[in-house]
Amino acid sequence: MKRRSRRPGRAPTGQRLARALGLATALLLTAACAPVADTERVDVRQLAAPPSFYPQETGLRWAYLRDGARLDDPRYVETVEGPAVLDGEVWIAFRLFGGGQDTTHFRQFRADGVYLKRQERPGGSFTFDPPIRELPGETELRVGARWSGTTVAHANFPQAAVGQRRFTQEISYNYLVVDRRTVVVADREYDVFVISRTARTLDEDGDVVDELTQQMWFAPNVGKVRHENQWFLIETNFEAGRPVP
Repeated sequence: MKRRSRRPGRAPTGQRLARALGLATALLLTAACAPVADTERVDVRQLAAPPSFYPQETGLRWAYLRDGARLDDPRYVETVEGPAVLDGEVWIAFRLFGGGQDTTHFRQFRADGVYLKRQERPGGSFTFDPPIRELPGETELRVGARWSGTTVAHANFPQAAVGQRRFTQEISYNYLVVDRRTVVVADREYDVFVISRTARTLDEDGDVVDELTQQMWFAPNVGKVRHENQWFLIETNFEAGRPVP
């Protein structure tokens, strides 16, 4: 991952955006009663349907670790919470938490690709107008595929300092599928598309003030095997990949 700032000495809004970017509900049961042998306990499970090409089914779960981390280290976990209504439209909520992060992404899955409308975290949110096209249509996903766009991020942080509670930032982005390969991660084999993403933050004059390039590995019917934050998939709650002998 590389970063480049075009204007030294300035703290661009894009850096605040990068820092800001970046379904667990606690259920507490208490009872005041005498112990009872062999008491049955509540067992709540949320089962997911088999993943689609671009996984979006409620209940899906992915767990990630950085390369070289111990398997018992704290994990980064993403889950599909399910449908939610934003501005009168249905979007799918994905919650990512762990390692100090707690972010919910709202996506739509359309015939021409996957779109990101909003990112929410404790304290605030970013809404993208128009939504960011994160992935192309299923039939378009191939080596050499490119797509790009420009969006305006509307930030809303009610508890921030005065002057930083609401702001907008124009962002341009470019995606390129650079390779398709077989990889082995956590003793499982995956066929992945290697996707490079570059996002540029623009000032009022359209000049680039910040740039971020990231890479991810995407496996159809599985999801991200290598996250753009340089995490690697170590566990899912569905059958994913092929065991390595």
